[in-house]
Amino acid sequence: MKYDFATLSAADFEDLARDLIGRECGVRFEAFTVGTDDGMDGRHAMATGAVILQAKHYLRSGFSKLKSKMREERRSIDELAPQRYILATSVALTPANKEDLAEIIGPALISTGDIFGADDLNASLRSHSDIETAHQNLWQQNTPVLEKVLTSIVRKAMTSEDVPPALARLLPPHPSKTTEVAHAERDIIFLIKGSPIDDEFTLWLAPKLEAEGYQVFADILTLQPGDRWKREFTTALRHRAAKVLLL
Repeated sequence: MKYDFATLSAADFEDLARDLIGRECGVRFEAFTVGTDDGMDGRHAMATGAVILQAKHYLRSGFSKLKSKMREERRSIDELAPQRYILATSVALTPANKEDLAEIIGPALISTGDIFGADDLNASLRSHSDIETAHQNLWQQNTPVLEKVLTSIVRKAMTSEDVPPALARLLPPHPSKTTEVAHAERDIIFLIKGSPIDDEFTLWLAPKLEAEGYQVFADILTLQPGDRWKREFTTALRHRAAKVLLL
């Protein structure tokens, strides 16, 4: 999956850049509160000097705006005098773009390899899928990643000994345990959609839950033409639902 990072705010992009580049460099970058950044969005301090990371989320502004902003930043970079300066940006960069930025940044930049454009960040994400998963705002509108994350969660829950009691009652009894919980009166997971556009997701999720042994109530799957939907909803919620999931 290739991202353009449009779903991220400036603060979200800074967090992602710290995690990704910190992993690439094998260091932990300090994070700072929102405000004037003094030329840095992350810092790794060492006895020999600091590694400074700056993140510029200029997706919509483009390269020309990024160049202009970096000229303004040059004085701050020189004052910081870092041992190593790293720039991360959501702008897609060519080799010539990186050379232009290197000239603007000055001696604090060790090499153009320390300029991470959109394609560099995507390559890093492919190498570090755990970081991709950790940044929900990055992929929350992306169906393949969402499916991967949810499938992993469901599988983990199914094999865990620490399944919440409300869900454990809905699963087939473990061979080594009593069947007391298998006959609980409340025996369904009730799915409520936030809006009609969640129908597709419901049609994907419900069969996966049922395949794991759960019983599911979802209007698009359970109700039939002619059913008195209000009565069916009320009865299921009052007497059968052990857990309600709001999509």
